[in-house]
Amino acid sequence: MKKFIILLVLALFLVTNVSAERNKVYTVAMTDISYHKPEKSTVSSVLGALLDASAGQVTIDKGKYVNAVRAKVLQGLGNAYRIRVIDGQFKPEEVAEDGSCLYADGVLTNISTTQREEVVNKEKKTTKITYKAQVSVTVNLKNARTDAVVHSATFSVSDYDCSWVETSEGAIVNALNRLSVKIRNHFNRVYPLSASIIEGASEKKDKQKEVYIDLGSPSGAYVGMHMKVYIVKTIAGKEAKKEIGKLKISEILGDEISLCKVQKGGSDIKDALDAGENVVVSSID
Repeated sequence: MKKFIILLVLALFLVTNVSAERNKVYTVAMTDISYHKPEKSTVSSVLGALLDASAGQVTIDKGKYVNAVRAKVLQGLGNAYRIRVIDGQFKPEEVAEDGSCLYADGVLTNISTTQREEVVNKEKKTTKITYKAQVSVTVNLKNARTDAVVHSATFSVSDYDCSWVETSEGAIVNALNRLSVKIRNHFNRVYPLSASIIEGASEKKDKQKEVYIDLGSPSGAYVGMHMKVYIVKTIAGKEAKKEIGKLKISEILGDEISLCKVQKGGSDIKDALDAGENVVVSSID
């Protein structure tokens, strides 16, 4: 009996550690966003500005908005499932040895507005001017111990991402909000939430309709989250994954268990579970 209890505790310990490592949380310290200061006016730069203005696009002094951009980068990173942010530097004793402590910095390469003039009343010859904004920033994540870049990506918000608004400031706010969402979505794809299908739930006509996964709200799971389903095999020491379906979390049942509806691949998922395959899931939202 004592041996059984020891084995059970060991098994639970291993499962907990695997789960924690699988959805490892990274602490990111946000440092500075740099930018290129405007050069002194020359004939060529003035002509370039006039051409931009004639096309309806106005380049903005990046220094005026660099703090607002930094705040939105910080917000986007902090909203990702597996990233926790701090505003500033790590203390030396805070830097973990497992590579989970990262620095974030970036370069603001563009922020500008485009204006559009529309005729509101032809008879009265009245017009209305509306605005959109564009912003582009490169974000780098670096190992806090080695300073090595572990991930780098450029995020751009263009005219297609935002609607026309009545003021240039409003257009910039819209673009920066969209920037934050793009950053969050990107890092949710880079560091997705992972889980395993631990048991089948309901079935119908040889198709799996519902399953249980070992993921709960403490890890970031929520009702409505979409996940892809994979069969995982080890071939010659390498992990091979094959996508077989999609799930949607329908109910959170505990800290480490959720009920999911099968949205795609019900037959393949049932066959994999019946065959005792290693079936895992990964968030896609």
